[in-house]
Formats: sequence, structure tokens, C-alpha cells
Amino acid sequence: MMGLLAVIAGAALATAPLVVIAAFPPPVPGPASAPGALRRRLLAARTTAHAPDRTRNQQRVRVLGWSLCGIGVWVVTAWPAAGTAVAAVGLWGPWLLGSARVTRERIDGLEALESWCRRMADTLAGGGAVGLAQAVTATAPHVDNRIENAVQLLAGRLRDEQTSLQVAMREFADALDDRVGDTVAAALLLALHQQSAGVARVLRQLADSVARDVRARRQIEAERAESRQSIRMLLLIQAAVLVMLALVPSFAAPYSTPLGQVVMSVLLAGTIALLIWMRRLAIGRRAPRFLGAGVRQ
Repeated sequence: MMGLLAVIAGAALATAPLVVIAAFPPPVPGPASAPGALRRRLLAARTTAHAPDRTRNQQRVRVLGWSLCGIGVWVVTAWPAAGTAVAAVGLWGPWLLGSARVTRERIDGLEALESWCRRMADTLAGGGAVGLAQAVTATAPHVDNRIENAVQLLAGRLRDEQTSLQVAMREFADALDDRVGDTVAAALLLALHQQSAGVARVLRQLADSVARDVRARRQIEAERAESRQSIRMLLLIQAAVLVMLALVPSFAAPYSTPLGQVVMSVLLAGTIALLIWMRRLAIGRRAPRFLGAGVRQ
């Protein structure tokens, strides 16, 4: 009877995420841009390879700390599956539960892009610049740090007479790495080619369009907040179940056998896989880009 209850408790440990998914179905994401996803992975790998020594040392300490925690759980409970799960969740926890941070950074970047468009429009309307290229250069030192690198790159390319406008805008769009950023880059490219008198008005309309996109994304994130809170509560419940199993040896006896460890490994791996899946659904796929070096024309 105790063995049956232990198996039921372990099954509940793995199937509880399904209840959360069923209660809070995520929106259907749009198609992804494969070249853009690959480029982001390569950029992340390059950034990690050139990370400061202090950051890499902190990462090493973190890996060592959670590895020791996992070994400690393994030694105390005699469950290698539990020790491995503790180390894995500790190391990957910020990533597994970091979907809100990722989407917030995306939205903040778009909000900074909106503010920059309005600043350029005000600069042109107030006579602070005689053309869009000069407005870009004049406002580059005053943009938000989230888009600072992209705007300064664009300003440098515009000052370089050997760089074509199309190449400069493609690099700018790649630096932003968002479909809304592609829209802004395409509009700026057209405005630079035409150099009409209504550029300030176009920039304000462009800023209004980005603002609408920001409001829509913030509303979506507000609706997802309850689901993310449920996921955190789920992890706490699962941790409590594991602690209960460890404190009641007779109740957890079936998991002390090699077969029991295999069953626990499958259940815990299934739970982690579901958390990864839920993170991907929470972030969603980016809308396909139409401007940039990796986009087929």
C-alpha cells in the first residue's frame, strides 16, 4: 500500500504541470525566423566567449555551488536522481523562470525605440537638424542604453560616406533584431532617400505605431503573469513533495531501489521538460523579420 502511494505521489509530481497548462492555455505563437534565431544563438555564444573574467568566475562559482548542493542531496537521500534534479534546477532555474525578464527587455527596447523616433521628430521640427541623417547623429548620444549600440552604429555608418544607406539600415535592423525594428529601419531608409519636408510627421506616426505595439505586448504580458505565478507555486509544491518523501523513509522506500531511481528520473526529467516547454510557450516565437543581412530578399 505504501509503495502504491509513493508511485501516485511521484506521478502527481510530473503531471501537475499539465494541470497548469490546461488551466492557462497560452496564445498561439507566430512563425519564427530561422536565420534570426541562428544568428541570435551565435551572437550569444560570442558574447559568452568574450565575457569579462569576473562574470565567468561568478558563473564557475555558481556551477560549483549548485553541483555541491546536488551531491549533498544525493549523499543525504541516497537518491542520485534527486541530487541531479536539484543541481539542474538550480543551474537552469533563472533560465526556466526568466521568460518574464526576456519579454520585458524586448518591450523596453521597443519603448526606447519609440522615444528615439519622437526625439528625432522634435529635433527636426525644432530646427536642431537640417535632415534625417543629421537628426540621427544629433540624437545618438541621448538614446536609451537598450538601443544605444544600434543607434550609434547607424550614426557611424551615416557619417561614413563609403557605406550605402541600404547596408547601414540592414545593420541597424540586425542590431535591433525585431520585426518592429525592421519597420522603423525601412521607414528611415525611405525617408533618407526622399528627404521630404514631412519627415518629422512620418517619425511621429512611426512612434505612434510602435507605441501601439508596446501597449499590446504589455497587455499580453499582464495576462501571462498569473500563469507564471502558478508555475512558481507548482515548483514549491514539487519541492515540498520531494522533502516529504525524503523525511518519510518507509513512504519513499520504493524509490530507494534501482528501478525506483529510474522511475524518479523519468518523472523529474518529464517535469523539467514541461517547464522548458512552458517557457517557450510563454515567450512565444518572434514574428518573421523582413529586413536584415540574414533575410532572403
